[in-house]
Amino acid sequence: MSDTENKIKAATVDLLLKEGNFGFTLYDVAEKSRANRTVIHYYFRSRDNLQAIVTKEILNTLVQPRYETLICQDDLQSKILNFLEESDKICRLYPYIDVFLMVRLKVSHDLQKYFQDVLESFKDLISEVQEAIDRKEINYPDAQVFLSDLFSLSSFSYIFSNFFRSLDLPVHRKSIFDDCKTKNGRILDILFGRNH
Repeated sequence: MSDTENKIKAATVDLLLKEGNFGFTLYDVAEKSRANRTVIHYYFRSRDNLQAIVTKEILNTLVQPRYETLICQDDLQSKILNFLEESDKICRLYPYIDVFLMVRLKVSHDLQKYFQDVLESFKDLISEVQEAIDRKEINYPDAQVFLSDLFSLSSFSYIFSNFFRSLDLPVHRKSIFDDCKTKNGRILDILFGRNH
């Protein structure tokens, strides 16, 4: 793969996952990658083809490693902490990744297949969470609500952090989102009902 192709794909990933520009045009990609639109057409033929290629790469390099932390053989709390740490690494760089996944899921067969497979492997995780709820180790009504909170707490804070930073508000102290260990500790406290 040529350096130009890689620059075009990297620019597209940035537009999608760093800026949340899901309606990007090839002009946007050309401007960001500093590649001529003719060159983009030469390598990728169309915006849809470029987006499909980039989506597959995002799936392989960012999505799969993150969700695999939840299907390993560790204890539940270790799985959750590993997922939070992996989410921090990815969402700090690409805050719009989860919004992108939700937007693209309806049209990307690669994403649909991956998440169908993940849901199959999540059955053990859901059972494990439900058993912890039944033993009163977790104070949640059911496993689905627990996982919903886990996913939203692990990623959407980065979107809001970027939003507040973009408002250029005066900041008197280090952002709570810059300290992952503290943030992850707060999330574990929420999910597992621990007190400070």
